[in-house]
Amino acid sequence: MKYLRNVIGTGLMIFSAAAMLFSTYSVAEPRSMTEIQSSGELRACVPTANPPDGKVIPEGCTGNCGYEGIIGELVEVFAKSLDLTPSYWVSNWDGLFHNADGTTDKEASYTPRLLETGQCDMIGAVMVSLDWRLKKMDMECFIPSRMMVVTHKDRLGEFQSISDLGGRTVSVEQSMSLHTWIEDLNEDQLADNPVQITFRPFDDSIPAVDRGDVDFTVVGVLDALYHTRNLVENSAAAFAVGPLDMGCWGMRKGDTEMAELISNFFEEQTANPDSNLNEIWSNYYGLSFFEFLRLVSKIE
Repeated sequence: MKYLRNVIGTGLMIFSAAAMLFSTYSVAEPRSMTEIQSSGELRACVPTANPPDGKVIPEGCTGNCGYEGIIGELVEVFAKSLDLTPSYWVSNWDGLFHNADGTTDKEASYTPRLLETGQCDMIGAVMVSLDWRLKKMDMECFIPSRMMVVTHKDRLGEFQSISDLGGRTVSVEQSMSLHTWIEDLNEDQLADNPVQITFRPFDDSIPAVDRGDVDFTVVGVLDALYHTRNLVENSAAAFAVGPLDMGCWGMRKGDTEMAELISNFFEEQTANPDSNLNEIWSNYYGLSFFEFLRLVSKIE
């Protein structure tokens, strides 16, 4: 009988602990700006590493991790402007948009799980404001960009226009705006000879071109500039594609306080030639953010 009581008691303790854990998770909800400021912590969702944007510490970490690189530094400067300390939740790109079932549904309107549960107060990944993303979150945009086709230096003559992409293999990361652009291209201009899409982590897309694993990739102008100058030897930008896009930070729909704070932050940083934003850009790209704006405006 004593043994039975012990078993029952242990079972009740386990059930009680599990119930508390479930209850804690199930009632998790997004935090107001007042709650964020009271905590002294800004929780930012960031993407898995793709230098120079991000470097996860330790390497391969997901969830609560250390984070460096441009995204990490921008989030830190923003947090400090609010007298907050940043913490980083690292996810792959697709995971940033997952619903409660752990999948990304581009057609549906919902708040991504990481924002809905308060795991993150904002998304510090620099994202293009695509229609399907705007069904899931509000965005504040601050970085203009163009997409660039990158191929092997020895094959630049083969890649002069969009028609030259038909039937070729491309490397992109799933759910990035670059992936969406290729899908749209396959449904329209290249419907008769679609691009063959292969998925791999973003930080291996240009190296895959460099190794000859794929014919080309598509990246933003900043990534093309940094990678072809610093990380690979055999690849080069071929030509610009798509419209002028804007890179944005994300927050849950209706979070007007967060949106206003982000908007004001980047307005002030852009206007000040000695700002942290201009310093960060100069450190990574050799030109200030203001000079970068002029460069992007000249790309045809």
